[in-house]
Amino acid sequence: MPLTARDVASSVFGAYRLARFDPTGLQHLDRSPEGAWKSFYAAVIVAPAWTLLLAIRLWGQVPDTPLFQLVVVEAIAYVISWTAFPVVMHGVSGLLDRQNRYIDFLCAYNWSSVVQMGIYLPVVILAATGILPGPISEGLVFGIMLAMLTYQWFVMRTALDISGVAAAVLVLLDLFLSALITDFADGLL
Repeated sequence: MPLTARDVASSVFGAYRLARFDPTGLQHLDRSPEGAWKSFYAAVIVAPAWTLLLAIRLWGQVPDTPLFQLVVVEAIAYVISWTAFPVVMHGVSGLLDRQNRYIDFLCAYNWSSVVQMGIYLPVVILAATGILPGPISEGLVFGIMLAMLTYQWFVMRTALDISGVAAAVLVLLDLFLSALITDFADGLL
């Protein structure tokens, strides 16, 4: 099941189209069972950017933590963060009577993280440099985070073909799980 550059380009383009609130972005994703497994390659693509974000977030906060412990804890948290919500959603999609759309959701959800990281990382780096005054940096980061949550909402609503309210609840569930995983990992450091 090798992933080709063409697969990546098509998938990221589909995620980009979804970011433009174009539901036809789904058509660019390989929404087969094999495509669902391949969508987890997005985690590999995003990993370097995530590592940089982690370094920015933890800079100076864990000076006494051994590097090996930091790497192991955060690597495990990264894997869990990529699998926890999809596992939960497998059950939730059945409760919503949308199991037939689960693979669509999984592919769109995973590949959308590449687009999100491509937008979020430059903003965080800009904010971390101190070039912009604090309130402007904070406002910019907050605005981008709201835009990403709106994007996730559209992806869930479109891929699962559910109501806006149901999609909003799922976005909050995803946010809660992410915060829980991050807090737990930080607690181990």
